[in-house]
Amino acid sequence: MKKRVLGFSGLEPEYPVVFIHENSEKIPLVNGKRFEIHLQGPGGRANEGNFLIRVSDFDTMYPGDFVSFSGGVILQSATDHTEPLRMMVSSRGFLSVSSTFEIWQRLQAGILTVSDKGSHGERVDTSGPALEAAANAIGASTSQRSIVPDEISAIKEVLNEWIFQKKLDLILVTGGTGLSSRDVTPEAIRTLGGKEVPGIGEYMRWKTSFENERSILSRSLAVAFGNTLVISLPGSERGSVQCFNSVAPVLRHALEILSGRGADCGKPH
Repeated sequence: MKKRVLGFSGLEPEYPVVFIHENSEKIPLVNGKRFEIHLQGPGGRANEGNFLIRVSDFDTMYPGDFVSFSGGVILQSATDHTEPLRMMVSSRGFLSVSSTFEIWQRLQAGILTVSDKGSHGERVDTSGPALEAAANAIGASTSQRSIVPDEISAIKEVLNEWIFQKKLDLILVTGGTGLSSRDVTPEAIRTLGGKEVPGIGEYMRWKTSFENERSILSRSLAVAFGNTLVISLPGSERGSVQCFNSVAPVLRHALEILSGRGADCGKPH
């Protein structure tokens, strides 16, 4: 039986549909009002200043784990498994009574920006923070961030640490995928070995070409190293986020397969 939302408490009247979002300071909002959002099993009512989401049941959750609701709302647990759980907003949207949901174990992500100017403080990195926010949509929290110049040795050094020592689930590399002589990100990634996943790069180029035909010139790629998936993306904020969002619907499944937590890919497509 699917896990479902049973009702809400904290708003008067208690609407069957609410809009979950956050303000610029990352403070949770419900229908535009500031609340502390809690998640709890059947029964109970919200205390003043709190908004309670009552659900049929849920598995043990730990700080950083995600709850993904049908309709697109994604919340992240900010407390341990003691009910009620205090939740932060990762993805906004409408949430209704009877919505289904699933629990996502947190994925550890690293975001590496490859930029000569960025590494020297001559350009503000906007792609890295934008990808950090986008990664929340698949239940990934960024634990590692770095900026390096367009040099194979510098890129390899960071990736070696994150893949083989930190053992991150997902690494997003933004920048260095073009045709200039300084664009060496794909070459740096390939020197580490791994198993290339060609469909990811191919689909990103195809999908984003409908908005910008020049995207077919990108040399973005994806390579699996044990339990870690490394994806290289364009250096611009818009391009990197568009490419990531184009393949995001399959990434959670891919990462669960790599980690051994998911079912295999043998079912019919």
